Parts: sequence; C-alpha cells; structure tokens
Amino acid sequence: MPAMLQVRFLRYPMDNWTLINGQPLLRTDLSAKQESKPVRVRARRAMDITTGAMASLLPKLYELLKEQYKLHKGVKKEVQSLSKELSSMHAALRKVGRVPREQLDEQVKIWADDVRELSYNMEDVVDTFLVRVEGSEPAADLDGFRSLIKKMSNLFKNGKARHQIADMIKDIKDQVHDAAARRDRYRVDSVVANPDATAGTLDPRLSAMYNKLSDLVGIGEPRDEIIKRLTVKNDGVETVSIAGFGGLGKTALAKAVYDSLKAEFHCTTFVSVSQNPEITRIFKKMLHMLDEDKYANINEASWDETQLIDELRKFLQNKRYLIVIDDLWKIQSWKTIKYALVENSCGSRIITTTRDFDIADQVGGSYKLKPLSLESSKVLFYGRIFGSEEKCPEQLAEVSLKILKKCGGVPLAVITMASLLTVASKTPNPREWDQVCDSIGSGLGNNPDVKDMRTILSLSYYNLPSHLRTCLLYLAIYPEDYEVPRDCLIWKWIAEGFIPENIKDGRSLFEVGVSYYNELISRCMIQPIEYPEGCRLHDMMLELICSLSSEENFVSILDHIEDITSPQRNSRRTSLQNKRENHQTTTPFCMSVTQVRSVTVFRPAIDLLPPLLSYGVLRVLDLSGCDLE
Repeated sequence: MPAMLQVRFLRYPMDNWTLINGQPLLRTDLSAKQESKPVRVRARRAMDITTGAMASLLPKLYELLKEQYKLHKGVKKEVQSLSKELSSMHAALRKVGRVPREQLDEQVKIWADDVRELSYNMEDVVDTFLVRVEGSEPAADLDGFRSLIKKMSNLFKNGKARHQIADMIKDIKDQVHDAAARRDRYRVDSVVANPDATAGTLDPRLSAMYNKLSDLVGIGEPRDEIIKRLTVKNDGVETVSIAGFGGLGKTALAKAVYDSLKAEFHCTTFVSVSQNPEITRIFKKMLHMLDEDKYANINEASWDETQLIDELRKFLQNKRYLIVIDDLWKIQSWKTIKYALVENSCGSRIITTTRDFDIADQVGGSYKLKPLSLESSKVLFYGRIFGSEEKCPEQLAEVSLKILKKCGGVPLAVITMASLLTVASKTPNPREWDQVCDSIGSGLGNNPDVKDMRTILSLSYYNLPSHLRTCLLYLAIYPEDYEVPRDCLIWKWIAEGFIPENIKDGRSLFEVGVSYYNELISRCMIQPIEYPEGCRLHDMMLELICSLSSEENFVSILDHIEDITSPQRNSRRTSLQNKRENHQTTTPFCMSVTQVRSVTVFRPAIDLLPPLLSYGVLRVLDLSGCDLE
C-alpha cells in the first residue's frame, strides 16, 4: 500500500477518500492537522443519477432532529416539514427517472434538474454543519485549563453554526416550496413519455428486416455457423440465442438465417418483442404470420393471454416450425412466450436475439456475435461513401482508419460515420474528417445520424436499473481507450456513495460492487479485459454516456475540447485529462470548485489541479492516473 498522501482541507465533509495508484486509503477526517484521525461513518443510502443526493439527504435531515445537535424548536419543525416534502419529491424524481430524458417535457426536465441540484446543495449544508459540530470536541490530552478554553470557544462556534444552519434551512425551505409549486403546475406526478420526441427516429430493425442480402457486410461466416447449428439432425426443438452489443447486427443476422432456412419448415414467424412488450399483441402477430388465412381476423379477437397460448400450442403441436423472437430485453418475456412454443418431435427451431448475455444463457444455445473485422468494416465504410476502397482519396486513408478503429467493428457505428462523412464535393477536406474523428467519444456530435445512433444505444442505458445507470455514467470520467482496473473502479463507486451501506444479505460493499460490475458486462455495456482484470468502453458507448453526462450535469471533463469545460451549472464531479500535453491553461474550469465532491486527475493534467484548500466539500480525490511515486 503506498504511503498516505497528506491532504488538508479548510472545510471537510463526513467521508473523504484518497486513491493513489488505484488503492483506496483510509476514509479520514482530513483536518488542518498534520496527522489524520478516523471519523465515525454513518450508514447511508446510495446516491444515484435519478434522484441526486435525495436518498442520502433524508436520513441526515432526521439526524439533525436528535437532541445532541440542540437545534431550536422552530428549526426542528421546519426540518420535519422539509423532510416530508422532500420524501414526496424523491418519489416524483424516481418516476421521472423511468422515462428516457429525450421523451420528457422540457419543463419537467428543468424541474427534475433543479430539484437534484437542490438536494446536493442541502446535503452540503447538512454535512458541513454535522462535521463542524462533531469535529469540535477538544482533544483528550489537553490539560484542564486549555480544555476549558477550547470548550468555551467551541460553544461559541457551535452556536454560530446553529444560527447559520437555521438561516440556511429557512432559505432552502423557500426553494423547496417553490419547487413544490412548480411540480403541481407542471403536473410532474402524471409524467409520461412524449411520443413526439422519438417520432423522427428510425427503428433500426426496419433496415435489418428489409435490406438486401447483398447489402450486408461480414454476415456470411456467422450466418453459416448458426445454420450449421440449426441443421444438425435432431428431432427435438433446437434453440440459438444471438447476443451482442446494440447495433452489432443481431436482427440482420437472424433475418439472414431465417430467410435461408424457412423453406424447409411447415410454418414460420418472425416477431420483435422490444422493451415493454404487449404479449397478447405478439401472440396475435405470431398466429397471423403462421397462417394468414385462418387467423386473418385475429387482431379483432378479444382472447386473453391463456387463450392465445393454448391456440398457438394447438397449432404448432404437429408441425415443424421456425420461429424468431427478436429483441428480447427481459427473461420474463421469454418465459411467457416459451409457454406457447410447444416441445414436439418434428425438428422445430427457435432463434432469439438479445443484448444481454445472461438472457441468452437462460434461453439456451447462446451465440455471442463478434464485431466486424477491419476488412469488413472497410468494405462497409468505403462502399457507403465512395463505392469502394479504391476510390477513397489517399489523403483520407489515415484518418479513415482512425475512424474505423473508433467504430470498433459495430455496423451501426460504421454506417453512422459513413453517413456523417458522405462526400458532397470532389475535394474532401481531411481536416473536417479529423474534427469528426476527434469528436467521437466526446458527446459533442449533433448530426441527426449521430442522434439516431445515440437513441438506439440509449435503449440499453434506459433499460438499466437506476443504480447501474449511475455506475455506468460514472465511466465518463475516463479518457477514450482507457483500461479501467476493476477493483479501483469499484472502490470509487463505493467512495462516491453509489453503493448503499445498509446491505441486508451479508455481502460487503465491495462484493455488491462486483455484482454491479458483472451485470454491466453481462448487459454488453462495458467490455471486459482479462489481464489485468478491468474493462473499457466502446467509443460509441463513451459517446453516449458523455452526451448523457453533459445533459445531466453529472461529470465535467477538462480536455482540449473547450466546450466541455464550461458547464452552465455547478458540477459535482470533475475529470482533468488534458490530452494535449502542450495545451496549458491557468484556470482549469470556468466555474467555482467549492461544490465539487469528486476529482479524478490523469497525467499530464496534474499541474492543472487547483489548490486543495479551494475545495469545500471534496469527498473523492483520485490521482492514480498520474503515475505518482
């Protein structure tokens, strides 16, 4: 374990962590003394992106009501009133968080952002008060006279602190009442997704379903491999579940296999499930595709789920069927659909597609779809822009390879970049291509094709529970292509308060963090690295989370892209990267750092770190990316 880094704060929060070379050091009270002493740490609930600091703030407000803090009776009543109103707002924020951000009404979006910001401000106030009061007891080794003088001084300081928090609570209460009034005015409690927000977004399954086979690139080998699996002599039902990252071409592959094999079966159907399926509608569609004449009017039938399952089982009982269940998001959807797929001895075959490796394993016959090779990526990329690789101007060859590297073999990413770079003139500009290449992974692209790609990838993001969304979004602090050590990342999640301390099943915080990490891998959100154990983000996923992080004001990044360094509001987490080593600045951020809770620094940005005394509520300082000795 490296030596303790001596850090001193003028003001300090309840819990501070320092990481050096990826190792977590003792959570300490970093006072103005040279030596540091452990502080008592209260169990807290987890902070998350949906509700801000609300979950951890509410227990702290109840803590203020204890006699030891000697708050005035009137102030206690205001704290109780605040707690009730904030509990209600907490529930409203959770409801808002279940709707994708781009589908929210603009006023509801602003309200949620303001309430989250208010929760952070309130927690800063409460933490500062609690630490000032609890951290002011005189040392046990002082003699009687000096101890008396110290106690008298502390009484004055504590009395002043109580007056200050009383004033602050009154001010906060006014802000909470204003937020409550706006909540009623904007009808936040009845929030629903705005269907117009995604009306212009192309469903990626449409192109996968109706593209000509000749337009598909790199699909031959996986198609042949799956066909080989499905054509092995076996009279029972065989299943293949295609799994992989969003935009990798799972639907296109399933359709190619389906088209190749369907002539060999008595009946076939291809249905998409999606995130929030209406199972009865899916069953009706299956029946209609299986026999269009017999079930011509099935959509008008008022059959329930059980009746539809019985009808499907009866129809499929003695038939050799080929059924594709595309885009599975929840294992429960599969379990329900499976009831209708009767087990017969006719050599029937089932194909499913999913973004979740765990679901593929549970369905059975898991097939992990690999990204396109570089050669296949070139064929797709150059074919879309120039017609062929031979027609690509020589001055664009180098930057093209950089762009393809960032696309990582994901067909959706390759097609998006090709659409973005389609040459409209005979004199393509390498500088413009370089700018596009540099913007990938920064969350800055606003081209309609880039937005469509983000929308498609964001389906995976919004399908995560809020605690996993928070942990994933946190990866925006890391630079492009950075290999993130697993243990260091989990310790940082713990330090940031993303993992609740009141675990009821006996697991440690770290063990819970490992389960979060493994689930993100299973859902294809992060890419595992075997040695040393860690992960990295696909550049297109980094593009998505940087964009979301910017919208949510979750992380501010100091890099050579100046737009990221000037957020409109106070940021709570900062990542100092400065990829261009010759890019120097004397002011790292165009904002105050007094409310920054977390700082991560990467070499060569260590010289840009502001004086630590300028941070008022810093909780996490990570210098592990600076190669400090």
